[in-house]
Amino acid sequence: MTDLPADALRVVATLPVQPEHVAAARTALAALAAVSLAQDEGCLQYDAFESGTVPGTLVTVEAWTTQAAMDAHMSAPHVAEAFTVVGPLLAGDVAIHTLSPL
Repeated sequence: MTDLPADALRVVATLPVQPEHVAAARTALAALAAVSLAQDEGCLQYDAFESGTVPGTLVTVEAWTTQAAMDAHMSAPHVAEAFTVVGPLLAGDVAIHTLSPL
């Protein structure tokens, strides 16, 4: 189905954004995805989407080589910078789901 290793850590995050701030959040999240994929060691995939079902919900789909790689990403300066921008635009809690295959 994908070219990712079978043991890759897969993650989906949802970010509910205030409707009037979706454009700014899109820009920040797209930049975060690009920098993460280019710079974060162990990042195999980092895509950003907007939900077609729930307006104002942005979604990231990620894959990491290890939990440690994802943890390092979460403490990276570019993540803090993105959340400085996106944090005040949120309409609720960010949900981060690590996924296990069925």
